[in-house]
Amino acid sequence: MTAQFRNQRLQDTPLSITAVDAGLLAARNQTDISQIAAQTPNVQLTQMGGAYGSSMAAYIRGIGQADFNPAYRPGVGIYVDDVYYATLTGSVMDLLDLDRVEVLRGPQGTLTGRNSIGGAIKMFSVKPQPGDSGQIEAVYGARNRVDLRGSLNFQLADGLYARVSGVYKRQDGYVDIVDYGCAHPGNSLGLTAGANVPTNCVTGKLGERTIPACAVRCVTTPTTRSTGWSPATTLMKIALMPPAW
Repeated sequence: MTAQFRNQRLQDTPLSITAVDAGLLAARNQTDISQIAAQTPNVQLTQMGGAYGSSMAAYIRGIGQADFNPAYRPGVGIYVDDVYYATLTGSVMDLLDLDRVEVLRGPQGTLTGRNSIGGAIKMFSVKPQPGDSGQIEAVYGARNRVDLRGSLNFQLADGLYARVSGVYKRQDGYVDIVDYGCAHPGNSLGLTAGANVPTNCVTGKLGERTIPACAVRCVTTPTTRSTGWSPATTLMKIALMPPAW
């Protein structure tokens, strides 16, 4: 783990930490960040609705923030590969191709910076490795639920590796949202159909979701003729991950 920005064993780190690796996430079938609280003491991660997407109320040791207003800063910092995620909106992230999740109980302002008085939640992606490999997972369930997850690791050149990960989730809704003015023309309330309402008067469905996301990571290890020098590893990540609606 790297809670103190260097590789350490969990037993040797003088912090209150819960670390969850990829094997435990897969064994418990945990697919989004809010489910991490199931094995983390003193942590509450509650999904909430929001005006611009789903949000999450994160509390560690009773300190956090429940208002998704972008003007308010969270009390628990969320980090993806040590990059700070500054808002609660869209914070219910999919655990896509992760190496581990570290939950640091606060206050953590000294190590992680501002807005981490309650603590910090850090997600670390699997880095590209030498060789070619891949995996794919598919799920089908009620209401035409389709979940697809996969990753592909390959070598681009000598010392240059890439990894592509993606997820697609779709599920039909369970209740139709009907435009009242369209379904009841001439009603006593005087309501008329809204603009762009289809002929069947159904404007949407509760519980319906469609979530595509992908991430591309490249890592390079420069070679050198000098002996006794360990080359640095450079990681570049491009993530295209919309909020989980």
